[in-house]
Amino acid sequence: MTKKLPAPGALSLALVLLAAAPAAAAENFALGAKAGTAGLGLEGTFGMGEALNLRGGYYAFDYSDTLNENGIEYDGDLELENLGLFLDWHPWRGTFRLSVGGVQSGNAFTGTADGALDVGDNTYTANLRADVDWDGFAPYFGVGWGNAVGTGGWSMSFDLGIMYTGEPTVSLTGTVSDPALQDQFDQDLALEEAALQDELDDVTFFPVIALGVAYRF
Repeated sequence: MTKKLPAPGALSLALVLLAAAPAAAAENFALGAKAGTAGLGLEGTFGMGEALNLRGGYYAFDYSDTLNENGIEYDGDLELENLGLFLDWHPWRGTFRLSVGGVQSGNAFTGTADGALDVGDNTYTANLRADVDWDGFAPYFGVGWGNAVGTGGWSMSFDLGIMYTGEPTVSLTGTVSDPALQDQFDQDLALEEAALQDELDDVTFFPVIALGVAYRF
C-alpha cells in the first residue's frame, strides 16, 4: 500500500487548521489524526457548547485492489479522497456521540484486464480499462466515542458510520488484438459497460470505521 499525496485543497485545509490552533485555544480547539476506511486524515474539532462540536477533516489513501464483475477480473487501485464536515452531538455530555454531516467524495477505482476476455456476447483477445467513480456530495450519519475537546490534552476516538455516495459512474475502454474486429468489439464493449453499471448501481453506501487521536489546545 502507498499513501496518497494530499491534493492542494487538502494542504490548504491542513494549513488552515494548523494556523487556527493557537488562535482558537480559548474556543476549545483540538487537532487530530485519524485512520480508517475513508483513508488517513487530519481533523480539526471546535467546541460549540457542552454537547455540540463542529468537526472537519480530510482523508486520503491509495491501495491495490481487484474488481471481479461479469467474469472479468480488473487489477488496479482504489483511490480514496474525502473532505468532510460533521456536527457531533454528545447527548449525555460524555464520550458517546451522534454525528451528522456531509462528505465531498472523490473515491475512484481504476483497473485493467487483458487476455482472452468474454466481452458482451463474444470472446476476444483484448485489453480493457475500467474507471469507476463515486464523485460528489455524500451525506453522512454515524455514532462515535470520544470528545476531542471534552478534556485537556490527548484523547482517543472511534467512529462507526455510513456515507451515501449514490450510484457510481462506470466507464469501459479497450482495444482488441485483431483490428478487423474493432467495430464488433466496440458494440460488445458498450453492452459490457452497461452490464457493469447495472451490477454496481447498488454500491451506493460506503462504510466508515475509524480510529483517531487528538490533542486539545
